[in-house]
Amino acid sequence: MERFKIFYRSTFCLILFLSACNRQPKLYKREFTKSESDAYAKQFIEGLKGPYYQGSPEEHFLIQEAKIFDPNLSDIYREMGASRVKRGINTEAMKKYAKAVALDPESWQGYRGYLYLYFYRDYDSAIKDFDELDALTPNFVDYPQSENIDFMRGIAYIMKKEYPKAQEYFKKFFDHESKSGDLRYIESRAFMYYGITYFEMGDFEKALEKFDLGIENNKNADLFYWKAKTLIKLQHNFSEIKAILQESMELLDQGYNSRRPYVEEFYQTYKEDIEELQIQ
Repeated sequence: MERFKIFYRSTFCLILFLSACNRQPKLYKREFTKSESDAYAKQFIEGLKGPYYQGSPEEHFLIQEAKIFDPNLSDIYREMGASRVKRGINTEAMKKYAKAVALDPESWQGYRGYLYLYFYRDYDSAIKDFDELDALTPNFVDYPQSENIDFMRGIAYIMKKEYPKAQEYFKKFFDHESKSGDLRYIESRAFMYYGITYFEMGDFEKALEKFDLGIENNKNADLFYWKAKTLIKLQHNFSEIKAILQESMELLDQGYNSRRPYVEEFYQTYKEDIEELQIQ
């Protein structure tokens, strides 16, 4: 009987408490218009450019707040993908980029192509993204991640060993980039890749022409290395070749070579590569 009284009193107190809660005024909640929500979402994403490291809890918090205001803002998913790319969480990263591309292909399809090319070595997917972006922006040269789209298509076709197709895009790249008349603004990789297409097709004189043009405008260890390889094919005097290889080694030691954070650069030159040619 005593236990029943305790249970009865406890139940009665709980009912009173819940009844009191129901009589409390509702907490204030601000309602935002769509334009306000969109603006606040962009402000949260723009705030990431400050002190918040990609993948940090602070960055994650701001991204989630932005998503609450505007779940269809493509920048949200791009930011979520970026930190995963850099940590090698490949499947999740590309899911985020797929969402960003679906929401805003003009902004992010080329960037996804850049990732397919440099990070995942998926050349067919990269070319597909570049081609589709090109169709979206006719009569305009796109620069995903600040790289000329034709330049990246040329690289993709080199890696597929489709050298004439690669040359087609490198020609488009050089035609566009040389309009200023100053080839010094064109990075050395472009001359190297263009020359490699001829090297691989056995046209060593043409390859040498591209490497020399690159050296004239932008000295780089890779260009001297490939020039030496080409001169070997052309059976030049080996003392001349050794001097070129020495120049390549010195530039490499000084950091004048093609390299990329997170992943290896295509045709990246290493000390061992130069040493191997020196002892031939």
